[in-house]
Amino acid sequence: MQLRFATAMLAAVLCAGAFAAPPKPPPANREHLTLEGAVQQVQQQTDGRILAADSIPSGRNKLYRIKVLTPEGRVRVMQLHSNDPPAKNKQHDGSGGH
Repeated sequence: MQLRFATAMLAAVLCAGAFAAPPKPPPANREHLTLEGAVQQVQQQTDGRILAADSIPSGRNKLYRIKVLTPEGRVRVMQLHSNDPPAKNKQHDGSGGH
């Protein structure tokens, strides 16, 4: 009698587990660059004066366009993506040449 009861309980526990929600994957530990962070990064890279900073939606992420006046007097437009690590961010200046 006890064996049947234990078997029935085990079957009930196994069936209940089959209908439980699957575990959620852990959240990605990817840092997202903020507009403020992008401005700080450009300012540190160029040692320039920030003239403008815009956030443009790009799918689930954002594209940050930052206009900076360099110490040499040159205006540059830098573009950084919110989901890219700093080393992989695209950077374009406003001169048209690369």
